[in-house]
Amino acid sequence: MIPSRDYIVFDFETGSKNPHKAQPTQLAAVAIHGRKLTPQPGGFFNSEIRPILDDEKAIEMGLDPLEEEALSITRKDRKTLAKAPQPKQVWEKFVKFVNKYNFKKTQWFAPIPVGYNIINYDMIIIQRLCEQFGPVDKNGNQALFHKIHKVDVLDLAYGWLESNPNVKSMSMDSMRDFLSLETENAHDALQDVKDTANIFIRFWKHQRRIGSKTKFEKAFADGTLYV
Repeated sequence: MIPSRDYIVFDFETGSKNPHKAQPTQLAAVAIHGRKLTPQPGGFFNSEIRPILDDEKAIEMGLDPLEEEALSITRKDRKTLAKAPQPKQVWEKFVKFVNKYNFKKTQWFAPIPVGYNIINYDMIIIQRLCEQFGPVDKNGNQALFHKIHKVDVLDLAYGWLESNPNVKSMSMDSMRDFLSLETENAHDALQDVKDTANIFIRFWKHQRRIGSKTKFEKAFADGTLYV
């Protein structure tokens, strides 16, 4: 059996849409036990993050200024964010949180990152913050999470639902509606993390049940191929 690693389900709220330049305004996460698929004791993290509120200064630093539409969606305002902790302070606490679940203290046993659309969005921000504050490996790649594995719940859900005629969109809001999750606090990072974790656990448990009963070993031994 492949050695167990814990999962960290995480989510950023940001002040714009471009992950290469967006300023994080909130970071939340929950640690999930690798085998039990239950939240680890004390396994929640949540913090708002103070962005650069001066739009011209943000642009000078190569970042997007805050967009009012984004703030409206995430129900945040500049006055409240001005009181939030600085990015470095939040990041250092988050790194410490993630490292609690790296039991062998190597990147090969680091937690596996999980999120909704993390490959095209949140992991890009993780890379940016690792480059800015650490940790990175010798090649400059993020060294906080597992070196290879990641679970994008968007792709996981697509794999199970792409032929379901009742699924009209793979957006998180559509998944909430399809799976009957509450939408009251949607687009708050902590609520998004909880919803993503519930979707992940539901699909992962189902996948494990089916996978354990399906024989993949020597699947092509009879010479039958698809391509």
